[in-house]
Order: sequence, then structure tokens, then C-alpha cells
Amino acid sequence: MSNVREDMKKSDVLLVVVSIVTLIAICLISMPYIFIGPPLPLFSIYNNDINEHEVVIEIFDSNNESVFKQTYEMAPEAMISQSKPVWLLLQLSIPPGNEENYTFKVNLDNNVTNTHQIGLQVWVMADIMLYEDNTENPISIGVSVV
Repeated sequence: MSNVREDMKKSDVLLVVVSIVTLIAICLISMPYIFIGPPLPLFSIYNNDINEHEVVIEIFDSNNESVFKQTYEMAPEAMISQSKPVWLLLQLSIPPGNEENYTFKVNLDNNVTNTHQIGLQVWVMADIMLYEDNTENPISIGVSVV
């Protein structure tokens, strides 16, 4: 009878320890979202021109493998934001503050291409501007950080 009680006590202690560890892990993962806010999008594109443009965005991981490719038809002075996929949010969230390098390749009207490497985090995004004050290179790629 005493062995049964000891086994129950051990299993109760184990259950409490696992519950506490789980609660701490949930708090550590969710705290940044509570204090900083929702994650930033993967990127945003702003067409500062008076003409319509076709923009192809391709993103490569650190192994130079394409992980995203999308074509956008940009109206004059239009802005488009692309949210981060769930798999990328998970990859950037664990451990908190994790940073992964991605290369953004932006092609404008099948004519001009600009490439920029960005260390992405949950609260870091690429800002892509078309025709922003620089007529030599119509594509400008920057980084926004919260």
C-alpha cells in the first residue's frame, strides 16, 4: 500500500513540475508579443510612381534555396504588405530574438533587379520602395524594425 502512495506522490510531483515548465515556456514565448505587439509583415512594397508596374519578389534562405516567390501588379501609389508565413514565425520565435538571414530579390517590369540580404526577426521587415527619389535605381530596399 505504501508503494502505491509513493508512486502516486512521484507522479503528482512530476505532473506539477511538467505543468510549471510548460507554463514558463508559454510565458517566455508570449511575453514579447504582449509588450511589443504583433509581428511585422515579411515585407511591404510601395509604388511611388504614377505608372503601374509588375514586381516579382523572390526570397532565398541562407542555403540559397527559394522559399517565396510572388508576382504583384502595383497600381500607382499603391502599397502591398505580405505577412510572414506561420513556419517562418515559428522559426523566428524560438528561441526568442532568433535572427535568420534571407536574400530578397526584387524584379521590376522584367527589367531592373535589386538584391538585398536582411537578417529577419519577428519584428523586422523589408521595405521595398519603387521610384523613391532615385531615378538611377528605381528599386530601394530597406529594413523596418520595431
